[in-house]
Amino acid sequence: MADHLLTTQGLTIQFGGHVAVSDVDFQLKPGTFKSIIGPNGAGKTTFFNLISGQLKATRGAVFFKGTDLTGKGVAARARMGIGRSFQITNVLPSLTVLENVRMAAQAVSGVSFRLFSHYRKFSALEQQAHELLKKVHLDSQADKLAKNLSHGDKRKLEIAILLALEPELLLLDEPTAGMSLEEVPAIIEVIRELKAAGGQTILLIEHKIDMVLDLSDELAVLFNGKLLADGTPEEIMNNDLVQSAYLGGLYDDAIKS
Repeated sequence: MADHLLTTQGLTIQFGGHVAVSDVDFQLKPGTFKSIIGPNGAGKTTFFNLISGQLKATRGAVFFKGTDLTGKGVAARARMGIGRSFQITNVLPSLTVLENVRMAAQAVSGVSFRLFSHYRKFSALEQQAHELLKKVHLDSQADKLAKNLSHGDKRKLEIAILLALEPELLLLDEPTAGMSLEEVPAIIEVIRELKAAGGQTILLIEHKIDMVLDLSDELAVLFNGKLLADGTPEEIMNNDLVQSAYLGGLYDDAIKS
């Protein structure tokens, strides 16, 4: 476990009679870009929710840097270094693009929000926000209200906000969801540059398989709440069990054999 940034052991959550995530043992090494794939309803977002603390496991455990996160909520996990994006954008629409990022940086710095009206005293925070906006290609829109951004640019802003929180682990849940075809290449480029820059371990949920294969060091496959396979992209794409599951084939028979 010491060699892994994130580990789950027997992670399970049950809603009534439905087991959404079932006995998942999962590992993620520091500095790795890993994607989780699987059909709709496989349990991918639920798995993210268990890692980030939005949901409480029925049984099993999540370890981050060797620390058991059982009993720790979303805020505590975020302070430990887990940053999470959602399928639906999560920005403050009535603030400017810059203000959204600066507020996140301000929260990490511990500067009192009672002094928010005098934010210009905190030029270092504002400069940090500008630098983060450059990373996501939004520096030219710093003064625009967030509500006036395109959907794709809102996703970029959300990533900048997450980066301002200085996470060691970045959980990206379908960052291209709801985007037009024209917007997708820009967000892929942002994610590719984040990977190249280093500094974060990235765990991605995404249905666009070309994007996943292009970016990922490793892939994990969830199917019916179970971890079906875990390995390099080449290993996963050549896995007969994975191919059968995606083709609606023989998963139930194969998993019993």
